[in-house]
Formats: sequence, structure tokens, C-alpha cells
Amino acid sequence: MRVPLPCYVYVDNLFTELVKVVKEHECDCIALSGGIDTTVVLLAALEAGLKPKGYTAMCSFGLPKDLFYVNYISKVFSIDIEFVEINSEVVEDLKSKVIRCIGTNKVNSHKDGGCIEVRNDIVFYATFEKARDSGCRCVYVGSGGDELFAGYGFMLNLSREGLEEAIRRLSRGRYPELEVAKCLGIEVVAPFLDNHIIELAEKIPIECIRSEKMQGKEILREILIKKGLYLIGERVKTPAESGAGTITICRSVYDE
Repeated sequence: MRVPLPCYVYVDNLFTELVKVVKEHECDCIALSGGIDTTVVLLAALEAGLKPKGYTAMCSFGLPKDLFYVNYISKVFSIDIEFVEINSEVVEDLKSKVIRCIGTNKVNSHKDGGCIEVRNDIVFYATFEKARDSGCRCVYVGSGGDELFAGYGFMLNLSREGLEEAIRRLSRGRYPELEVAKCLGIEVVAPFLDNHIIELAEKIPIECIRSEKMQGKEILREILIKKGLYLIGERVKTPAESGAGTITICRSVYDE
């Protein structure tokens, strides 16, 4: 049930609870895209006295949109970043590994021959594999941010009731990146999917999530802006495939 308190109250409460969740796990690594979700998680880790190493996948034959933002964050917070290269020599092997991991039915969940699923999932596979092989104890991820806080474009045009239904359905849905991590045997921690965070998120008024400016994740943007990260706070939604540049691997029927 949404509880009508001022948005600034929830901005502070949400960040405080995220810090608590992050501190419980004390991961030494983070899958960092430079997007809103992973940057908020990083801020919570820093507030908790942690300084996780960042792992960021980049496709050498694509146009990785995350690169600029990750470098910016690295400089601002003096965070070590390891860039995981996805080149033409390894991409086919990664695709095969993802299909074996997820299964052919799930890979084709978008009914496009598996294109969208594969080009997103190989980003996480390459990142988690490198983090595991580098000895990361556990890895923070931003999973759940889009689902809980209206991060997907289609959610901006829904009625209030439609948005509520979409949040309930998607936040309790499937997270392929968590399935990939399980295949690789590496522990990943998704603070946004912690039960305490979900319970709090479900109390936040819709207008604090989707503002009158009709952009999603307003409350997460406010956390970033409050910390002075205007550049990240104003960033538009960028799927993993676009952020890493793997969108060039194949063409989906849904591509414009």
C-alpha cells in the first residue's frame, strides 16, 4: 500500500535502507554500468565504508555507451575498474555458454530467436565470469531498480493502476542475470530485491517514482542528484546490450 509522505522522506529512507542491506553482505566487487541503479548501489556501498572494485563489460566491435559514465564515476570516487572485453573471437563462445546456462526456451523469451536475450545476457556472463576468476567474494548488481521504480519506457505511459500492476508483476518476475550468476557459481547481491527494500518501495507514492516530467526512477535520480551526481541522475535508460555495445551482435525483429 502506498503511504502518502513527502518524496524527500522516501529519498532519505530508501538510501538509508540500501546502505544497511549493502553493509550486511560486504561484497568486494560490483557490476558497474554507470547507470542509475548500479551507481545508487555503489553510493550505498561507499556510505557503508566499502569500496568495491568495478567490473564493466565492453564490446570491442560495438559502441559501448556505458564507457563515458563508468570512467566518470571511477574518477569521482577513485574506484578501480576492470573492463571486460567482448571481442569477435569470444562472442560465439559466450553465446553458446549463455544458451547452455539459460536454456533454449528462456533464451527465446522475446520470440525473436533469442537475439535480445543473448546480447543482454552475454554482458552479465562475461562480467561475472571475470569477477569470479579474479577472486571476487560476491558482486553487487542493480537488478530490480527498473522493475520497482518504473525504469522501462513503456511504464511511463501506463495508467496509475496499470503501473501498479506492472511493478507487482515485473518485480517478482525473472532476472536472467541472476540465473547467469548461478550457472557460474558466483554470489551476486541485488540490494533492490532485498525484502526490506521491496516492502519500502511498495509504500512509495507513484508520483515519487514517476514524476510529472514523465520520467521513471525519479526517487533514485533524486538520491544521485542529492549526492551531486547530476550527470548520472539525468541519464536515460540504457539496456545492458546498448551500454556494453553488444547490440551489434544480432538484429532482433523489435529493433527499429
